[in-house]
Amino acid sequence: MFIEKDKLVHFSNECFMKLGMPEEEANTITEVMLEADLREIHSHGFLRLPIYIERIQKGLISSKANISMINNHGATALMDGNYSAGQVVAKEAMEKSIAMSEESGLGLVAVKNSNHFGITAYYSLMAAKQDKIGIVISNVAPLMPAIGGKEKVIGNNPISIAAPSVNEPIVLDMALSNTAFGKILFHKENNKEIPADWGVDRNGVPTTNPEDIINGGFLSPVGGPKGFGLAVMAEILTGILSGGDFSKMIPSMYDTENKQSISHFMLTIDIKKLIPLEVYYSSIEKLTGFIKNSSKADGVKDIYLPGEIEFMKERANKTRGIPLEENLKEQLDELANELKIQKLIIQ
Repeated sequence: MFIEKDKLVHFSNECFMKLGMPEEEANTITEVMLEADLREIHSHGFLRLPIYIERIQKGLISSKANISMINNHGATALMDGNYSAGQVVAKEAMEKSIAMSEESGLGLVAVKNSNHFGITAYYSLMAAKQDKIGIVISNVAPLMPAIGGKEKVIGNNPISIAAPSVNEPIVLDMALSNTAFGKILFHKENNKEIPADWGVDRNGVPTTNPEDIINGGFLSPVGGPKGFGLAVMAEILTGILSGGDFSKMIPSMYDTENKQSISHFMLTIDIKKLIPLEVYYSSIEKLTGFIKNSSKADGVKDIYLPGEIEFMKERANKTRGIPLEENLKEQLDELANELKIQKLIIQ
C-alpha cells in the first residue's frame, strides 16, 4: 500500500511529541526515516519507529536532546550526544562539520554517546548539497564475527560518501556486511526468505531463514576479509577515535534494558579550498560521461552511478506515496492505540 507523505510525517511527529520531544527534534527523526522509505531503504524507514518509541519510553534515548561540545580545535571537534536521538545528534554534528570546513577546508567531528541514526547517506548528502564532499561513518552493535570466528565482535559499520555532481549527487551508502541487519528484520516481518549470502546461522552455515540470523546467527562481511578489515578500521575511526564505546561494549538497539553508545565520524571537504568549483564540476561531468556512456554487457539497458537508482525511486515515491507493508501498518496502529493518538488513515 502507499500512503501520503504528509499523513505519515504527521503521525510520526505526533508519536515522538507525545513523549515530550520538541517538534523540531521529532521532525528530524521523521525526516530521516522518510528519506529512507522514499529511497526504498525500508530497513531504516518507519519500520524503526516502534523501537525508537520503546527506547524513549524506557529512558534509553533522551526525549530532549542534550548535546555538548567536549573540545573544538578549528578543523576538529569532539561532541557528546549524551544518549540523545541519533538523528538529532548526527544532524547537528554534520552541520558543525560543514561550518568548520568553510573556515579550514576540512571539518572533522567525532561523536560519542549517540544512538542509531538511520540512513548514513542523509548526513553525507547534507555536505554534497552545499558543494562539498561528505564522508560519514558510524559504528553499531556487533553483528559479524572475525574471519574464522563464531562470535559477534564487530558491527557492519555503515559508511557513506557523497559528492556533488552536475545533477544529483553521486552517493555511496553501504553497510560493511552483505546486507544491513534491518533488511533481515524487514524480511522476517514480511515472512520472506533471504539470499543465502546475507548471513549464516549460529553454526556458521549459510541460511535463507532470517530467524536463523536474528537468533544467534551472524551477518556476513561484504567481500569476506576485505569487508571485515574495513569494519575494523571504521570501528577505530568512530568508537576508538571519539573515546566512546566499541565492539562488544555496544548492546543491540533491540536490547531494551541497556543504553547504547554509538559513535560517528563526520568529515566534510570544502572543494573550492582545493580547486575551483567549475573545474570540479567539469571533471565530474566528464567522469560520469565515461561511466554512463561506456559499452554495456549483453542484456543491460542502463548503467547507473552510485545512488542513482535510489534517487529514481525517491522521485517516483514522492508522486505516488510512501510504500508501506501491511504488517507495518498493523504495528503502527498498535502504537497509535498505546500512545492514544489517531491511527493512520489509508484512503
